[in-house]
Amino acid sequence: MPASSGHRLVVAVGVPYSDALRREIAQEVARVAPDAEVRDIAALVREERRLRREGPQGEALAKAKADLDKQLADVDVLFTLPVVPDLPARAPRLRWVHFISAGVDHVMTQELVRSPIQVTDSGGITSVGMAEYALGVMLLFAKRLWTYERQKRKREWRKEDVIPVELHGHTVGILGVGGIGLQVARLAKAFGMRVLGVRRGTTAPDAGVGDVDEMLPPSALHDMLGRSDYVVIALPATKDTERLFGERELRAMKPSAYLVNVGRGSVVDEPALVRALKEGWIAGAGLDVFAREPLPPESELWGLPNVYMTPHVSGNLLGVEPPIMALFCDNLRRYLAGEPLKNLVNKEAGY
Repeated sequence: MPASSGHRLVVAVGVPYSDALRREIAQEVARVAPDAEVRDIAALVREERRLRREGPQGEALAKAKADLDKQLADVDVLFTLPVVPDLPARAPRLRWVHFISAGVDHVMTQELVRSPIQVTDSGGITSVGMAEYALGVMLLFAKRLWTYERQKRKREWRKEDVIPVELHGHTVGILGVGGIGLQVARLAKAFGMRVLGVRRGTTAPDAGVGDVDEMLPPSALHDMLGRSDYVVIALPATKDTERLFGERELRAMKPSAYLVNVGRGSVVDEPALVRALKEGWIAGAGLDVFAREPLPPESELWGLPNVYMTPHVSGNLLGVEPPIMALFCDNLRRYLAGEPLKNLVNKEAGY
């Protein structure tokens, strides 16, 4: 609910955008809520985070914390990416926080979960781009593009080393048929693929949803894996998905199949995945997310020739700021009108 009468609404902006974009956000907020105070706290949030990362700072950290606390004391609405430690205690008037990320598992503290603060995210805005990434990785494997890149580095011309295949006629299995998964299905159908999906809440095999030819319950996961040439994981990180994809699931896949993970690294048992890749349980993996990020230098994944990997960039897309700003401003209008917010996070479930 909006702040009580007699108190001027305070909207704090802590996003790590450019100065120009933050000014644009302030202008848009002023258009939706002309009487609100818009407070730019991005520099203060950034400074406190920097000092915390660098270790014990004594006076410097205490001052940074005090400066930010002063700005948070009467904030009603927060638009940010990084979570502020102990946010509910430091912002006692806060009623709603919007995170610019699509997932909130990395920012959802226990204090925030237990508080009455509403949490919204920007899920859905990057779904198409992340699905395109997944299809791009599938094409990379199907067309054996990494082999030709290695030949290029060696100035070699050999067409007989590999024979590319088509995606057409092959099967993709999607674990987590939400916004990203549905977009993967749409693009896969355009390539003439058969699409299988496993989605929570499905209790029996279904004729399909949208571009998914066959929707299966979680109990049929291994059946889906055994029928799929490509498996795309698009699950959030929750206590229920922690290491959900382990040795049994990897062994259920075809030896010729590829795994693509654009969800969260915690969903996959990484040591089991390393074994699967080294011992040939599966043909390869395209990974944008990992159990630990940044991926430690000692991880064996770095040296495996059948792994394509990127540093969690599938959702980093040019031009996403305007739709995120539009979502926030629409929700601000809803907040002021006492209407339900879009993209409201179930704090207990984690998404």
